Amino acid sequence: MLNIIKSSYGKSPYFQETFELISKCLNNSEFNLFKFIYDSIVLINDHLEIKTPIIISSTIDTDHTLKSQDKVLSLCKEQNADIYINSIGGVELYNKETFKQNNIELNFIKSNPIQYTQFNNEFVPWLSIIDVMMFNSRDQIKEYLNNYTLI
Repeated sequence: MLNIIKSSYGKSPYFQETFELISKCLNNSEFNLFKFIYDSIVLINDHLEIKTPIIISSTIDTDHTLKSQDKVLSLCKEQNADIYINSIGGVELYNKETFKQNNIELNFIKSNPIQYTQFNNEFVPWLSIIDVMMFNSRDQIKEYLNNYTLI
């Protein structure tokens, strides 16, 4: 995997720092998939200076037998949340009226399109965070991360 990344992005402007980060993520010896992904998210957040705390839902005192929307509502209530923002993919899963009945505002975050130079090629959107990081500075990435619409 690292060799594929190196051959694809070796000449990109932010290759060295991004490759080191991706190497740390992929060389993690953790066998537990959740921990592996969690560690990768923490590393990328640190790299991008994202300070948002990450709370593991299993550490929250709630009824963990609940599923889907009921579980999310329970977690929100336990955290005294009055707003819940989900990725755009949750539009089909969660009901705004049900959240409203529970005094929680439900929004979906939709990334606005971005465009940046990918070598001298025609721009291909929505590839991956790796692609974004290879071609953009941290400050530019932060601007991209703040370029969204709440629905």
